[in-house]
Amino acid sequence: MDPFTIVAFGDSLTYGYGVLDHIAYPACLKKDFPKWRIINKGINGDTTREALERIHRDVLLFHPQIVLIFFGSNDSAMLEDYYRPLIEYEKNLRSITELVLSLQHEKEFNNGTSLPIFITPPPVVDTDFFPFTTTDRVKLYAESVQKIAKEYNCPVIDFFSELWSKKRRSL
Repeated sequence: MDPFTIVAFGDSLTYGYGVLDHIAYPACLKKDFPKWRIINKGINGDTTREALERIHRDVLLFHPQIVLIFFGSNDSAMLEDYYRPLIEYEKNLRSITELVLSLQHEKEFNNGTSLPIFITPPPVVDTDFFPFTTTDRVKLYAESVQKIAKEYNCPVIDFFSELWSKKRRSL
């Protein structure tokens, strides 16, 4: 029997940039669910635009049961090579979602259809590195993720709100 497959599809936060390999969240999932096939398809610096260019080879080819979609930190960064206006970000996320939802797999899970699970981008902690990326801007992208997840009736992990509430409690 083929293992249950999850593709973690995202940017450097998925890849695990700046942390040891075993600390990135897809590696933690592998430790917690050793019988599952967890595939890390995070790419440093990616935005939803690049994600659309690579979704066939990095996601659809694997026929996963679940796709964790985690973009927005780079899309919202006001840097020439990264910034994607909110309208493009939403359009790209909808395209990614529709491609994932069109994918069929051989398992009973979710009636044989791949399930996208969204993760909102986190609030900004270090504005020295990207001085034009602010929590207010990222919040708009996180709200868009919530909106699109609701439109498609998909689960969402609200990473933004979870971290933001912890930060505010510590002040």
